[in-house]
Amino acid sequence: MKISKVLIAAALLAISLIALPASAHTVLISSDPAENSTIDALPSTISLTFAEELVSIGNSNSISVKDESDVELASGKPEVSGAVLSINLAPSEVNGVIKVDYRAVAADGHVINGEYQFTISLKAIAAAEENAPTLFAQESGSENKLSIYLIISATLVVGGGLLLFFIWKRQSN
Repeated sequence: MKISKVLIAAALLAISLIALPASAHTVLISSDPAENSTIDALPSTISLTFAEELVSIGNSNSISVKDESDVELASGKPEVSGAVLSINLAPSEVNGVIKVDYRAVAADGHVINGEYQFTISLKAIAAAEENAPTLFAQESGSENKLSIYLIISATLVVGGGLLLFFIWKRQSN
């Protein structure tokens, strides 16, 4: 009788671990200028909008904007306003591919790193869909961390259940 209570408790523990909600982390939902867009001049600011509020602790958030010659175009410090991270750009007559690297810290403490690029062309013929905000952005590996934790948890639960089963079998013989 005692072993069956332990097995039931282990089963309830396993179910509760599996049923825990996955902690969702924020993602970049739009950028201005948009990813892979073509524009006719360097904007005065770069703005990144995330799905959740951001926190500003020291230098935890950053945006780097570089041209094809690897010259930094951002000036000043990035600013956080709710879910928007932005930085001012120094006036410049650059053309070509502009690379934006960013690091932001969400309210849940999760760090979001990413990059995207856009093009500055004096003869920009940007289609409406090219200027649409980015709807999805790649996150750097947070799904893999969650999967690893789920696999480890499931392994511990199953291993513990098997251990209890073999102990129970040994005691009943």
